[in-house]
Amino acid sequence: MENNEYLKVCTLLKPVGLNGEVKVFSTTTFKSLRYKKGNTLFLFYDNSYIPLTIKNYRKKDEKFDVLSFNELPSINDVEKYLNCDLFALKDYSILNKDEYFYSDLLDCTVINQDDVEIGKVIKIEEFPSQITLKIKNSQNKDIYIPFLDVFIKDVNLDKKIILVNTIEGMI
Repeated sequence: MENNEYLKVCTLLKPVGLNGEVKVFSTTTFKSLRYKKGNTLFLFYDNSYIPLTIKNYRKKDEKFDVLSFNELPSINDVEKYLNCDLFALKDYSILNKDEYFYSDLLDCTVINQDDVEIGKVIKIEEFPSQITLKIKNSQNKDIYIPFLDVFIKDVNLDKKIILVNTIEGMI
């Protein structure tokens, strides 16, 4: 599995009860698919990916979910993995036409409406209110552009170019 690309889907936070349930902070936009009973996620622990099979999923509240795994049936099994991340394999078949994973935006060149290069995407910041592109410019400064339709005009993954509409004070 060394050539596979893993996408972070959540972080294990704390046990819920005694039966191996764990509260997670999800970062995936595909919860119903990723957390489907019987699906495999990969726990990153001790520099390796450990496959875990989803036993159960439920939404706890607006920010958190609860998961359990066949391989971790009790609180004792879960505790050593708290604060670890869970990953899914990147699978383009789950996307619709013209959709992409946020990780595909990394290393794209960002160009503004005047055809001036702003920099390269170095990170995708996921804040509760919005997704933001973190861009490094030629002066090694970080620039943040919200990943919203009002600013993102085109994403061309074949050419690795993102066309943005900037406003005064943004850069």
